[in-house]
Amino acid sequence: MSNIIEALPLPAIYYQPQTQKYWRLDAQGKWIQLNQDSAMAFIISTGRSNKKDDSGFSEASGCLLDVQSQQNLDYAGPLAGYNAGFYNINGANVLVTESPKLIVPKAGPWPLLEGILRGMFGDDQIPCFYGWLKQSLNCYHSHRWSPGQALAMAGPVCSGKSLLQDLITELFGGRSAKCHTYMTDRTSFNAELFRAEHLMIEDDAESTDYKARRHFGARLKDVAVNPKHYCHGKYKEALSLTPIWRMTISLNDEPGRLMVLPGIEADIADKIMLLKVAAHPMPMPTSTAEQQAAFRQALSAELPAFADFLMHWEIPEALRCPRFGVRHYHHPELLAAISELSPESRFLALIDIEVFRHRYGCDEPWSGTSNQLQERLLYENNGEHSQVAREVERLLYFNSACGAYLGNLALSQPRRVSKRILHGQAIWTIQPPPILAPEEENMGL
Repeated sequence: MSNIIEALPLPAIYYQPQTQKYWRLDAQGKWIQLNQDSAMAFIISTGRSNKKDDSGFSEASGCLLDVQSQQNLDYAGPLAGYNAGFYNINGANVLVTESPKLIVPKAGPWPLLEGILRGMFGDDQIPCFYGWLKQSLNCYHSHRWSPGQALAMAGPVCSGKSLLQDLITELFGGRSAKCHTYMTDRTSFNAELFRAEHLMIEDDAESTDYKARRHFGARLKDVAVNPKHYCHGKYKEALSLTPIWRMTISLNDEPGRLMVLPGIEADIADKIMLLKVAAHPMPMPTSTAEQQAAFRQALSAELPAFADFLMHWEIPEALRCPRFGVRHYHHPELLAAISELSPESRFLALIDIEVFRHRYGCDEPWSGTSNQLQERLLYENNGEHSQVAREVERLLYFNSACGAYLGNLALSQPRRVSKRILHGQAIWTIQPPPILAPEEENMGL
C-alpha cells in the first residue's frame, strides 16, 4: 500500500503541480512551502551554478526542471498515521509534512484515569474498551493500517464522554476532525479528515433522516475495514490514499439522540463497539475553569502510564478476533433501543397499522412479494393513498428498500416475518401482531 522511498539524487525539494509551490525542510526540520524564486535560490545554495550558457540556460534552472519532472507531488500535508517523509501510496507521490505527536509510553500509576474509566464502563465493558484502544495504539505506534471498529459511547450528560474523546485524541497523536457532515453525505469534500487520526462525532450532531443514517452506516463500514479512501478537496482532483483512522462517537442515551447511529444490521454489527456510559462523580473538583484545567492537566500527565499499561495488557482470549484483534460488543439496552428506532422497525409498525387494522381476533397472515406489499401500503382498494402512504414513501426512498427492510426483519423478528422462494421469486409472509385486549390497547401497550 505504501512504501517510504529515498530522495532522488536531486536537492531535497519537491514540487506540487496543483499549487505550483515547492516544499523543503527548514533549519528546524519542518517542511515549508516556497514559491519558484525561493526554490531557485535554494537550489543555487546547494552548489548548482546559476550562470547561463549561450542558450540562456543554467545548471540551476535545469535542476529546477528535473525537480518538477522527477520529484513532483500528488499530495502534500499531514496524513493520518504517518510520520513526516516522502512516500508512494497507491501509486501517488505523497509528502507527509508533519508527524503525529504520539504519547511515549512510560510505566507508572494512573489512578485518576482508571477510576474514571471504571466509573464510565464498569467491570463488564472495560476489557472491550481496553482491547479497542490497545489495537488502535498498536496501529499508530507501528504506523501500519489495520481494520478497526468505530467506538460509540452513549450515556447521560456530563458522564465524561467528550472528555474521554479528548484524551483519545491525545493518545492518537493530538489531531482530530469532525466527520458527521461527510459521514451523512451532506458534503463530498473530505480532505480535512485525512489530516487527523481521530475522526469524531459528538452528541451535538444528530439526524433522524433515514437516508442520512443509511449513508452513515455505509461510510462507517468503509472507515472500519477499507484501507483505501479517496481524498477529495475543493477544486482538487480526488486521489486514493491510505489513512490510518479510528472513529469515536459520543451521544446521549435518550431515544432521539441515539438516532445519530445507523441501524445495527448484520453487515454493520461487527464494525461498531456500542458501550453504555454510566454517570459517576469526578475524582477532582471541576466547578471553575481553573479546576477544570488542573483536572485536565492531571489526566494528561497519566496518559504515558496508561499507554504503557495498554501496550503490556493482554486481550482476554474470549474477546480476541482475527479480523479486528478484539471482538465487537453491543450493550443490550442500547442495542434494543436502536432496534426500536430502526427504519425496518418503523416499517413493520406501518404494516401493522395499514395491513392489520382489526387486531382483535385477526390471525390471518399477509403473504406476497415486496412489490405487492409496497403497493398495499401506498394505496387503498379504491386507488386512494393510504393513511400511511406519506411515511411509507419517506422510508422507501431507494429501489430495494422494501425487500431490504423485510430481509432485516426476517433476521431480527423471524416469528413475524419469513421468506420462501416460489418460482424464483421471494414470497414474504408477515404474521399479525400479538392480539391485545382492548384495555391494553387503550393503555398504549
